Amino acid sequence: MEFDAGFLTKLKHRDPDACAFLVSALTPVLEARLRYTVRDHAAIEDIRNETFYRVFCLVDGGRVREPGHFGAFVRGVCDRVAYETCRKARATEPLPCAGLEPPDRQPHLDKLLVDKERRARVRREVMKLDEADRRLIVELHYEERDRCEMARERGVSKIGLNVRLCRAIKRLRAQVLPPEPAVQPSRRPCRPAAPRAVKPAGKQCKAHRKPPVPNRWATRAA
Repeated sequence: MEFDAGFLTKLKHRDPDACAFLVSALTPVLEARLRYTVRDHAAIEDIRNETFYRVFCLVDGGRVREPGHFGAFVRGVCDRVAYETCRKARATEPLPCAGLEPPDRQPHLDKLLVDKERRARVRREVMKLDEADRRLIVELHYEERDRCEMARERGVSKIGLNVRLCRAIKRLRAQVLPPEPAVQPSRRPCRPAAPRAVKPAGKQCKAHRKPPVPNRWATRAA
């Protein structure tokens, strides 16, 4: 039996021989084609049955334009059904970390509040500086201006501008940070002095007297 217009007519009338020939002839081809993309045997059977169901619906609707290429038409329907099935399976698959909440990359709320309060305090202290120091810090750290341009406007070199900026930041740091207490050097406790022996008054005893040093010149002369 060949795939032609007469065969499609028999399929429309549900001829038992034509339907059995279609299923028996294309089932091995479709199953071999599906083994490359689908691993589950039950899924292969479901895709094959869905393919034949759609083929009969398309034949009844007169959607087959070239009866001589009916085999390629059925294989195309099978590929379409396999693609839709795999797409639905991927959409319903659980995530690899299902049940686990993703880690929060945002900083802690307490840290945000502390940083906000610190920035507000620094801004208030900057406003308390004199005009020259305040303009230096604001233009450089808030407006992000170029240092060469700032030095040119003030008529100084870039090194001189850096010196002024360092002094301004030092004065700002002295206002913001509390003064550190002076650290006293650690001292070891003094030990009480041992009482010294009192020597007897007068001449020393003979036992404590040092022997006289011989005169080497007198020895040589002798």
